[in-house]
Amino acid sequence: LKPVLDEEVDIALGSRFLGRAESIPLARRVLLRAAILFTRLTSGLKLTDTHNGFRVFSRKAAQTIRIRQPRMAHASEILDQIAARGLSYVEVPVTIRYTQETLAKGQSTWDAVRISGQLLAGRFWK
Repeated sequence: LKPVLDEEVDIALGSRFLGRAESIPLARRVLLRAAILFTRLTSGLKLTDTHNGFRVFSRKAAQTIRIRQPRMAHASEILDQIAARGLSYVEVPVTIRYTQETLAKGQSTWDAVRISGQLLAGRFWK
């Protein structure tokens, strides 16, 4: 919260790769690294963790970002809008603990492919 509350940036994004990712499965680590590359190629944002749910928005950012994508595709859409609207951001370290329960309710590899397709489709049909 601090960088946003102190008005240093518009958005603070959590990063498990600046912090700790405890018991992260290899397949999940590879998938997240691919998401980082995808985001760099499509939005130009140089982030260490593109799909971390820990995000804090200033009032300006919350009023500027317009979410249109369904389900988890909004996570990538938000990053695209940060880049397109020139919002300032910072990554902050967070700790994520992977357990059997959290892995069971998380996103699958197929979900990641579907979300990427939705995001790309959204760019053509605005």
